[in-house]
Amino acid sequence: MNFGATVWNAGTSPLLVDGFRRTGTDLMDAYQYFFNANGKEIGSVEAGTMEWDAREGHRHWHFTDFAQYNLLNADKSQAVRSGKEAFCLANTDAVDYTLPRAKWRPDNTDLSSSCGANTAVAVREVLDVGSGDTYSQFRPGQSFEVTDLPNGTYHIETLANPENKLAELNTRNNSSLRKIVLGGTPEKRTLRVPAVHGIEG
Repeated sequence: MNFGATVWNAGTSPLLVDGFRRTGTDLMDAYQYFFNANGKEIGSVEAGTMEWDAREGHRHWHFTDFAQYNLLNADKSQAVRSGKEAFCLANTDAVDYTLPRAKWRPDNTDLSSSCGANTAVAVREVLDVGSGDTYSQFRPGQSFEVTDLPNGTYHIETLANPENKLAELNTRNNSSLRKIVLGGTPEKRTLRVPAVHGIEG
């Protein structure tokens, strides 16, 4: 079952993560940077790692501690955890530009130019206030294996900052759920996505 998901910045400053490559590896050490109200950098902390993703449809550096996808049972217990746990941060979608300090014209809007080549020794990934980072259902890793799951109600959970490696003012909005209903047989599964606020899935 393939799905798309958006994680966005509803905070008060940009999420800025720099990666610095470990010599001779496809791994970078990542650091999160902080800014005051005037946009001046005032500090940084370690924030996990970045890794090179060579798969078709990616081929750039992924920040490994940004989000996690889970398929939850009706009682919200975990049924399946997605293998995708790394992301190239880019301002692919405007979500809420009415927020204070939202950037109406973000710089990095294209995955192909935002997350570096395999020769890079350092990468800067940014998610501006009000912008979202969307991964469509056509990208590698945006899926759950559901062939052998029982029919019934499930929830797709998009969980931001799953290991709490990023500093945030508010973590209460880090989980988002979308209800789905699986049916059919293992040979021919069916999927129904109930409408949310009148919008069909």
